Amino acid sequence: MALSRRVIAVLASMIIAVAGVAPVAAGEAEWKTLVHQANQHLQSGNLQQAELFAREAVAEAGRSFPPNHRAADQSIATLGLVLRFAQRYAEAEKEFRRALLLREKALGPRDPAVGILLNNLADVVQAQKKYADAEKLHRRVLVIFEKNYGDDPKTAASLNNLGATLHAQGRNAEAEPVLRRALAIKEKTLGLHSPSVAHTLNNLAQVLEALGRKLEADKLAARAAAIHRGDKSMVKS
Repeated sequence: MALSRRVIAVLASMIIAVAGVAPVAAGEAEWKTLVHQANQHLQSGNLQQAELFAREAVAEAGRSFPPNHRAADQSIATLGLVLRFAQRYAEAEKEFRRALLLREKALGPRDPAVGILLNNLADVVQAQKKYADAEKLHRRVLVIFEKNYGDDPKTAASLNNLGATLHAQGRNAEAEPVLRRALAIKEKTLGLHSPSVAHTLNNLAQVLEALGRKLEADKLAARAAAIHRGDKSMVKS
């Protein structure tokens, strides 16, 4: 099912806000404009135009910058995002891997910007149901985020993603402590009523139900539903 323009806009704005844009030297306004236009069209849900601008940004980076300049990996990563939201996951994976090689070479394997790109790559790998590969990528992201951010919402999101991947592989006993840690960090840093907390509550509920603990699962699912309704009467128990 195709994603709505509103969903694309929300997700894209979140990822772009984290990923940022590579610094641009004087005289390189054309490349900067192309990347900006690609991001603007991506956030508005106009994926066809976003792809056109992203591909031109990749070409412009090759024309205007020396080899291995950060503009190259940023342009390719932007194209990967467009393809990801177009649900062209195999193409997105190819672009993210291209960008990752350049970014790791420029920044080293444990830079936060590398972690962000790894997270995007893991997302499209998991969308193709390549769960073992996705798990390896999520574990790399977790190491980077723990080192750079500690108990932060970004680390919690990484834990949540890893837990979901373990659940998808039927490894629910392993998934439970991972998701519980994600939940604890989110509750502490985002508050008990954050929609992000509800997301992890639902993931944990699915894991508990798969483990045969339906009463516990139902309580967590009810908490998640209350958060989505805006009902603050239900709190952590």
